[in-house]
Amino acid sequence: MRRRKSHTFIETTVPDPVSAEAWRELLEVLETADAFGLVDGRSGRVAWAAIDRETPATANAARGHGHQL
Repeated sequence: MRRRKSHTFIETTVPDPVSAEAWRELLEVLETADAFGLVDGRSGRVAWAAIDRETPATANAARGHGHQL
């Protein structure tokens, strides 16, 4: 987890292989972020999420409308 002025970023390594149930759970969590993505690199697959620190946590209408890059 890294905190920046405007966002908090969270990254996690995604195991390979990943079960269908674990994949669904990961996607459910990512959908709650303001932005999210999945990156394949030398060190494996990494899922990341960014949460806008200015958006109130109780503003459900503002959450879950991120953009997958």
